[in-house]
Amino acid sequence: MSYPEFRYVAPQSVKEAVEILHRASEIGIKAKVLAGGTDLMVQLRNRATVPDLVVDISRITALQRIERMGNEIRIGPIVTHTMLASSDLIREYTGVLSEAAKTVGSPQIRNMGTLGGNIVNASPAADTIPALVILEADLILTGPSGERQLPVTDFFTGPYKTVIAPDEILMGIVVPLPPRSGRAVFLKLARRKALAIARMNLACMLYYNRQKEVFEWVRLCVGSSTPRPVRMTAAERALIGQPFSDKVLQSAGKAAAEQMVQLSGLRSSTAYKKPVVGDLIIRAVKLAVEKG
Repeated sequence: MSYPEFRYVAPQSVKEAVEILHRASEIGIKAKVLAGGTDLMVQLRNRATVPDLVVDISRITALQRIERMGNEIRIGPIVTHTMLASSDLIREYTGVLSEAAKTVGSPQIRNMGTLGGNIVNASPAADTIPALVILEADLILTGPSGERQLPVTDFFTGPYKTVIAPDEILMGIVVPLPPRSGRAVFLKLARRKALAIARMNLACMLYYNRQKEVFEWVRLCVGSSTPRPVRMTAAERALIGQPFSDKVLQSAGKAAAEQMVQLSGLRSSTAYKKPVVGDLIIRAVKLAVEKG
């Protein structure tokens, strides 16, 4: 199958990229941004998208940094999954994001695929998104009117849909340093171990106070189960202030499953997903508590 014809440009700076996108949007030219290309190239080959212009930002080295700035870690959008998985800074402070990045596709895909691409593509099955949600990350978007920063959960409006404007690019991902008391877990269910898109994934971070024998705080996000990424707040409430017991865990799992159905509605996959969501919550919480 051949690729559609399109113009290709490779700007050398963020400013140049934004200017190109802005001019294209003003005259009705459909432009797509290329970072690693692992999603876009498939879409082009399948003609799921047929742009007039492809803007390749992979040569803008300023967008490929991982650095600590005060109490935040800033990640450039063209940082690859391999870079995330191997970064000492990411592993030390936000290990759950490193674990999520390790599960993405094959080594070849991890070497090419980028965090920004994973975010902007907005697939419900994206492995890094649940980790970013429980890390309470913000996204920085830049366009002709300047920069804007918003919580990662506000970026998505539905499957493969976001609030990014045609003349904006994702400039960076801001992750506040999580509390040192927290213990985090990332789980993924897939059809097979390699090259598999997640049927469901889950990121969990919590603090279980062993002296008081209660959960003090909990953050949970399940991927591939809701129209857009959200915290499993019903399950979090079922755990906070409660002891670590089978009864409490079962209650949290049930609350998460019910929230999933409420947000997604009844679908053909509900019969499979509802019990699996509950089981994943229970398993992740147990593993996180065992870590601490």
